[in-house]
Amino acid sequence: MPQQDLKYWLALTRVPNFGAVRIGKLFRAFPNMERAFSASVMDLLEAGLDANTANGFLQTRIHISPDQELEKLLAAGAQAVTRRDPEYPKLLSQLFDPPAVLFYRGTLPGQEKKHIAVVGSRQPSKYGLYACEQIVGPLAEAGAVIVSGLAYGIDAIAHNCTVQHGGTTIAVLGSGVDAASIYPSGNRAIASQILAHGGAIISEFPIGTLPLKGHFPFRNRVIAGLSHGTLVIEAAQKSGSLITARCALEAGRDVYAVPGPIDSPLSEGPNNLIKMGATPVTCASDIMEVKTVTASTYIYEPRSENERLILERLSHEPVHTDELAQALEIPIETLGSTITLLEMKGIIKHEGGRYYTRVK
Repeated sequence: MPQQDLKYWLALTRVPNFGAVRIGKLFRAFPNMERAFSASVMDLLEAGLDANTANGFLQTRIHISPDQELEKLLAAGAQAVTRRDPEYPKLLSQLFDPPAVLFYRGTLPGQEKKHIAVVGSRQPSKYGLYACEQIVGPLAEAGAVIVSGLAYGIDAIAHNCTVQHGGTTIAVLGSGVDAASIYPSGNRAIASQILAHGGAIISEFPIGTLPLKGHFPFRNRVIAGLSHGTLVIEAAQKSGSLITARCALEAGRDVYAVPGPIDSPLSEGPNNLIKMGATPVTCASDIMEVKTVTASTYIYEPRSENERLILERLSHEPVHTDELAQALEIPIETLGSTITLLEMKGIIKHEGGRYYTRVK
């Protein structure tokens, strides 16, 4: 992308409350982001922004310098790819709310390679560490790109193991990609190894952004969105790793889980995912050999009466769960668990909000 327009994309990421969805509206409404950055209130309203957001933008943009944002990017040794660029990862672009801009250092891997997200506990057991090394090493050797979040624990092991086996890995951050913003600081050496071995550090947050707690759910959706499938290795029932698995489901991607001892709290997440239809994984080949079955070759047979009722009601047009509950007279708890199970199996798809469509 010409730097003349790139600097306006960068500037828009600095606008408070301007996330992927709102910048996406401008992307669709204007021929370039220079026009979007200088738009009038009426133009912004026609683009789909509400009045408060449009007025707030006009008051904020006078304090943002597109030229300075470009200078910050270059000074950090970073690059940026936008949704308008052909280099933007195709898998990520399929999300409901793909990041408007991806900031990165290093090299973006070829999009033809299989990308596998690996997530798990920040305090894994010896079993979890062993499982991670035994699965990630062969995946890396087989050419899969390993995507994770640079956190302590499973993330760090997955990145390290990939590098040690000569593979390529991507670290997705909840902060800026500049050296001073990499979080956690204790894993900055791993980040350097990732870059030295042909991988990349990626974030949708601008240069210098602090690792605020609210950033990490957004980071998790990028991890899942970049990947064909997400592998969960040890996760407590309320782990952030399960947010990543949920993001993978919402994007229609595969979910894998390493089964664990039934008496371990760290096994609750993966074991429950398997109960709901995730693919159990005990070796790398369980992932590399998974083939996506298309609707033309496979017709799903409902496993219960509730599944049959839900599938009969769903089609390619999105249906709200409230409508399903009212029409089918299924208790909301039962409806929710059945929908989750069907989603895990890839039979239905979450379209955002509480809307679902049938896939198979």
